[in-house]
Amino acid sequence: MCLANVRQRLGRSALTFICIAVVVAFFASSMIYQSFVAQSMASADVHVQAVLERAGVFVNDADAMVRQRDQRIWLMTLSAVLCLVSITNTILMSVTERIREIGTLKCLGALDVFVVRLFLIENAFIGALASALGALAGCFLAIAQFGAVFEFDLLSWALCVGAVPPGAIKAIALGTGLALMASLYPTYVASRMRPVDAMRVEV
Repeated sequence: MCLANVRQRLGRSALTFICIAVVVAFFASSMIYQSFVAQSMASADVHVQAVLERAGVFVNDADAMVRQRDQRIWLMTLSAVLCLVSITNTILMSVTERIREIGTLKCLGALDVFVVRLFLIENAFIGALASALGALAGCFLAIAQFGAVFEFDLLSWALCVGAVPPGAIKAIALGTGLALMASLYPTYVASRMRPVDAMRVEV
């Protein structure tokens, strides 16, 4: 039933999918890039240190690192809030389009728990799939950004293994969590509809 709903409202689902994927790509690229930089700063290689200083990254400047970290946290928080609002709005519009469908389900005996489960499964599926795609895009973006700012020669296999999987997993978990959080209020609205009122509405 959830897959059928996604197919029937492909435009709404695609909008939610793209929004989550873009935000997760930003999260993943930011976290992986910073992990690349942090691991490079910890290296004792003279060439690596020279490349970092030439790019404007000074290992001993703690204040600059704190400012960069605060800016990164602020940007990621702002992106998460914007994503949350846009997804919530999209899901609310989807609920409005499905008022008569929800009323029909309730008239046939569907409980509030069933309606909640229906919306949560649908949005968790979209969120997980979009987050996986966004994390994959974020990995490539982080590698491209690091190579453009520093050197691609600094990207060793050990550096990628130590940075890419943790950053991608965190980004996927964050994107899926955002999708579920955004669906809570619309799901509550859908589950609280009275069958008579829902069937009376002309959409």
